[in-house]
Amino acid sequence: MSAVPSPVVTQTKLSQHHYDYLKQRGISPDTADKMKLFASQKFFSKLGRNADCIGFPYYRKGALVSVKYRSFPDKDFTQESGGAHDFFGIESVDPSKPLIIVEGELDQLTAIEAGLDNVVSVPSGAPIKVADGKVLPSEDKRFSYVWNAREVLEAVPYVVLATDQDIPGQALAEELARRIGKEKCRVAKFDKKDLNEILTDPSRNDPSRDIKEAIESAAPYPIAGISEAASFAERLNDLYAKGTGKGHSTGYESVDQIYTVAPGQLTVVTGYPSSGKSNFIDQVMVNLARGVDWKFAVCSFENQPDIHISRLMEIYTGKRFFEGKDRMTEAERDRAFKWVNEHFLFIDTNGEEPSTLDSILERARVAVKRMGVRGLIIDPYNYIDLDRLNTTETDAISKMLSRVQAFIKSHDVHCWFIAHPAKINRSGVEQPRPDGMSISGSMAWWAKTDCGLTVHRREGKEVEIAVWKCRYRWVGTQGETMLEYSKTAGTYSETMDAF
Repeated sequence: MSAVPSPVVTQTKLSQHHYDYLKQRGISPDTADKMKLFASQKFFSKLGRNADCIGFPYYRKGALVSVKYRSFPDKDFTQESGGAHDFFGIESVDPSKPLIIVEGELDQLTAIEAGLDNVVSVPSGAPIKVADGKVLPSEDKRFSYVWNAREVLEAVPYVVLATDQDIPGQALAEELARRIGKEKCRVAKFDKKDLNEILTDPSRNDPSRDIKEAIESAAPYPIAGISEAASFAERLNDLYAKGTGKGHSTGYESVDQIYTVAPGQLTVVTGYPSSGKSNFIDQVMVNLARGVDWKFAVCSFENQPDIHISRLMEIYTGKRFFEGKDRMTEAERDRAFKWVNEHFLFIDTNGEEPSTLDSILERARVAVKRMGVRGLIIDPYNYIDLDRLNTTETDAISKMLSRVQAFIKSHDVHCWFIAHPAKINRSGVEQPRPDGMSISGSMAWWAKTDCGLTVHRREGKEVEIAVWKCRYRWVGTQGETMLEYSKTAGTYSETMDAF
């Protein structure tokens, strides 16, 4: 990230009345001075005036990059222009020790006061937009601090998430775990909303000890293989009210009746060459990006990124990129490119060495941290250099898909894996519709995928979308439907035959 100019900040040493306010929240002068808190005067919009305040300075590589302010005795907040994009306290972290992440600066001070170290706070608090206990994709830009701290997050042995115990706080923990990697995270549970409420609880004999115990007893995220029935109550209520199809819409009503897109699942897509399977997934990606603001990492071995970008721009605008009838204007081109740039990252496959699954998943992991991607496309699988040492092709594919499943569940990402049929059998002019058993190493593809799709071109403009496997009824069911493909616009549309 480029260097950020230090803000011009008026700051003075905290005076006694500042320390008195902090003492009410259980924070000692030593802790306040350790984190370089200072006094200032700032304008607060909610108060409509200048007010006395405490400044919480944010540093990056020794330089002051931002400050957040809290007024008192009347409560309001403001910050320097541009805002903070780093964890508060990240400068003091020892990467050889576990890292503790809390929700606010005061909770970070609380943890230090309790005798803990290696504690940081998120700069922007809990997300505002939460649905079904998860952060909405529209909030993704708020998490740039995770990317900025990637070197520290990768170095520490594990991370303890000690966010607030309310719904936004738990959604924050879920999104942090998704980006950091759930296998590296532990979750702290406690009987108050936040750590500062524990510290200031007059009924406790030793609140500092209670805070330490909550952190030290943090459980792995998630507890492998064990879930209380109560944790599924919300999903069960949704299933009872709505029936099947809780996944996100593909953008086509007829397809949604048999297939929807759920986070943390794997979809295998097959079909003969030039059947339109890559185009169909491109269309689904654009529809998801439009509908629920998903971001995607695209590993496409058969498409140059510039050509693929132009293709996504065509789907977005419904107009041609290259010369011809109904070509997009320059303004439409610029708007479409900006939109694609905000929603897609491309995993480079142009290196001389064969692409390994390790290299793809590592770059996808970076994409989750950097952009918060929720979808991964690998197209097609046969370009991946499989580890075939002393094993059969089916076993090698099974191992590969197991690792993909582990990745997508750890990072709550949906993966589309495109695989060509092993053989093309012709019967006159017609080709039989392939399914999972038509792919080389078929038993592994069938067993390890959550959903299996075939995109099969029929006569004329019709394309058949068939679901040959669906592990969960709430996502979809086996069946088929028809879409119509437009060569001019390069897009799919519903047909009357689909209903």
